[in-house]
Amino acid sequence: MAQETEFLKFIKLLDNNGCLSHVILVGSWAEFLYDKANLLPKFVSNLRTLDVDFMVKNIHKPKEKIDIVKLARDDGFLVEKDRLFGTTKIINPEGLEIEFIIAKRGAGSEASVKTNLGVTAQSLRHLDILSKYTKIVEFFNMDIEVPLPEAFVIHKIIINNERKDKKEKDKISINGIYQHIDKTKFNEIYETLTLKEQKIVTEYVDKNMEID
Repeated sequence: MAQETEFLKFIKLLDNNGCLSHVILVGSWAEFLYDKANLLPKFVSNLRTLDVDFMVKNIHKPKEKIDIVKLARDDGFLVEKDRLFGTTKIINPEGLEIEFIIAKRGAGSEASVKTNLGVTAQSLRHLDILSKYTKIVEFFNMDIEVPLPEAFVIHKIIINNERKDKKEKDKISINGIYQHIDKTKFNEIYETLTLKEQKIVTEYVDKNMEID
């Protein structure tokens, strides 16, 4: 589909300019790569979103700043600033919307932060689990970092009640991936969570999914 072509175009832009190693692909397009890279046998992605989310790994890297905004504009993408958070939104003619997030540290209250990649990323809680447990997958001869599916599911469960209008959509995603993940790895990651997070995950699994 056209969205996949435009997604590939943007991934190539990041790869060609030394940006790809500084971000992690999260959100529904990570599910797309789980399918394409055969990371989860028998899992089939049902991609229905135009939103592409990248997690910036470190606001101070690379040391030599790169301006993704300029690169995107030069390559025909539109660039906007989110009115609510002031974050960077990159849009292509097919409607694909590319945004960036970053882990909120300490007691910081900032809604967004500028990065050395030239984009302003939305600052969010509970992202460490996505950056701590990752895997490199190959897509059109490019190495793309994605969260382990087990970490992806746990993260979505933890934030599910905060998702409001996307809550039910996320449940479909969680329940679909959960059937195919490594339950041993899931339990290993679960043991690293805070007691509060463990309670959220346990209650969700007990209510919504069969336990092996």
